[in-house]
Amino acid sequence: MLRLFSLILLSAGLALAQTPKFTNCVTNAQMRDYGTVSNPQLSPNGHEVVWVQHESTADGAASHLWIAPSDGSAPARQITFSPASDKFGESSPEWLPDGSAILFTAKRGAAHQIFRLPIGGGEAAPITLETGKLALSPGRFEVSPNGKWIVFSARQPQTEQEKKDKKDKKDAVIVGQNTNPTRIWLYSLTGKTITAVTPMSEEAEGFAWSPNSNQLAISVGPAENHAELPPSSKLEIVSVTNLSNVRTVAGIPPTIQTFAFSPNGQRIAYLAQSEHDTPPGVSDLYVTATDGSDAPHDLSGSSSFAISGYGGGLVWNHDGNGIYVEAQHGTSRALLAFGLSGDTPQWQAAATAIASGYSTNHAQTGWAFIAQSTDRMPQVVYASSPDTPGKVLSNNNPDWPQTGWRGATPVSWQGPDNLTIHGLYYQPASCPGGSPASDGKTPMILRAHGGPTGAFTETFDPFMQWLTSQGWAVLEINPRGSTGYGWQFTAADRNDLGGKDFLDEMAGLDWALAHKPVDAKRLGMFGYSYGGEMAGFIEGKTDRFAAIVSGAPVIDQYSEYGTERGPNYDEWFFGRPWQRPADAWRQSGLSYAKNAKTPLLLLQGQADTTDPLGQSEEEYRALFEDGVPVRLVTFPGDDHGPLAEAIFGAPSHDPWHGYEGRSQILDWYTQWFKKAESSER
Repeated sequence: MLRLFSLILLSAGLALAQTPKFTNCVTNAQMRDYGTVSNPQLSPNGHEVVWVQHESTADGAASHLWIAPSDGSAPARQITFSPASDKFGESSPEWLPDGSAILFTAKRGAAHQIFRLPIGGGEAAPITLETGKLALSPGRFEVSPNGKWIVFSARQPQTEQEKKDKKDKKDAVIVGQNTNPTRIWLYSLTGKTITAVTPMSEEAEGFAWSPNSNQLAISVGPAENHAELPPSSKLEIVSVTNLSNVRTVAGIPPTIQTFAFSPNGQRIAYLAQSEHDTPPGVSDLYVTATDGSDAPHDLSGSSSFAISGYGGGLVWNHDGNGIYVEAQHGTSRALLAFGLSGDTPQWQAAATAIASGYSTNHAQTGWAFIAQSTDRMPQVVYASSPDTPGKVLSNNNPDWPQTGWRGATPVSWQGPDNLTIHGLYYQPASCPGGSPASDGKTPMILRAHGGPTGAFTETFDPFMQWLTSQGWAVLEINPRGSTGYGWQFTAADRNDLGGKDFLDEMAGLDWALAHKPVDAKRLGMFGYSYGGEMAGFIEGKTDRFAAIVSGAPVIDQYSEYGTERGPNYDEWFFGRPWQRPADAWRQSGLSYAKNAKTPLLLLQGQADTTDPLGQSEEEYRALFEDGVPVRLVTFPGDDHGPLAEAIFGAPSHDPWHGYEGRSQILDWYTQWFKKAESSER
């Protein structure tokens, strides 16, 4: 089952005007030319912003660093370039505290290294970390506030004996044993020395510097069976000058994620599992004293916002009496400000529906972030405060039109128990070769998101622009179980996967048929991960659709639980299948396959460890043997997220998997829509 939060936040919907003037028609080939921006970092003096710009799939999907003055007085320029042998490029920029240079990671040769790029001029050079002897985790490093240390995470390199054993095929693996965990290391920029901070018995998970650079906060868990066990992290404070001086912070839950010291170093803010009974990964914001003198205080537990536990900012305000954290509210995303006194959190709404990836400097004289909406491409923006419009600095996708895109209309309807369900509606475009309207009505694709603790938000989504360019309307639905509508809503599908959330989807379909010019005979359904799982429920529970596309689904809760990586997320929903077999089977799409009639296309990565290949193979076998039209397309080497990203248009190092996936989608819907239009199935 999917936790594809971030990535699948590529999704959005369409703004419906009385006389729409949508000028942009996106082809499958053009989708290969889409690039992205990420990770903006404001300089210490606030005068410049550096960020990562990702080349398109057609250009190789490498990433490079770009920079621009924060006032927009000069155009952005690229400052890192890769040798021909490097297919990945540069990422993870971080300023030295004095602003003299930017550090970044890149893979030159066999291993990732940290490079130093002087701002005053000169070539980037690797820092003498001997990273060729350590398997550096890409992007996992942080410079101390005083500029004297770098903390980073890495694995030990293979020994000569291990290399020989691998060459001799002595390569049997004992499942669950981890003889080479990721460890935290400390590098002295002055002494050029490297010291291990964590032992071989622990798996490193995160780190943060104290403001005076004398201490490190680190989170670690047991190395053995790390991926299989429920979260079991602990937060420790380590003295930088005496690494044997380690103490565990009392009262920290084992689900701790991101964390940050307060400006005076006396408190730590952190994200961890909500205090409510919610699915794993639903976070609250907590604060506690670093010396354990008070119990952790949950600042966000009573709010209706969804706190971002991944990839988002967690920043104390300059005077230390409040904390900024990225959050979702309905279909919007922005920075949320919490005061320590328990006041109502303040939504720092920017001028666009989605603002994310925030960074600021020590003095908080300005903010850099990524701004976008359903009809506005993501760009790097600088603003004096997180709730002001700011100035666009990047020029992402200069060859794509910047206006004329189809934006989203937020819509809602009532599901079971009179629960209000929200969605985003996209109106189709009239593009050459697209499906024409019939009797004034157009085909529509109902799209289900991953998770189930995910959500469609108002991001710019090239995949949606491509779908609507085919002449299809699209309705994206956030059924119960989605984030952004309060913890009770997110927890509402426990032990009911494919139950009332399925009915929420069908109520959305009814709404669209009643309120939009949608052709009831030409309905399609699309979903990836839990969306693909929902496709399985729809396949066996209704014949209202002409065609269904399911990407990387869960079909059989029994076999999926036993073969996926990290089953603890699923356990919250329905328990361990062998202990609750009836619940597991009732929530398996395969249990309804005997009722299947609708033509089904399956798209599956062969290397998927989240929803393994066998899931799609089981669905294919069941439908094929019962005579239901079914096609299974597999993609060699692709894991769960990379295949989704490729199909949805994100830059991919595999140049053709996304193109082929979209080709299969287009062919499937087109042929079955034509058959549905010409005959009553």
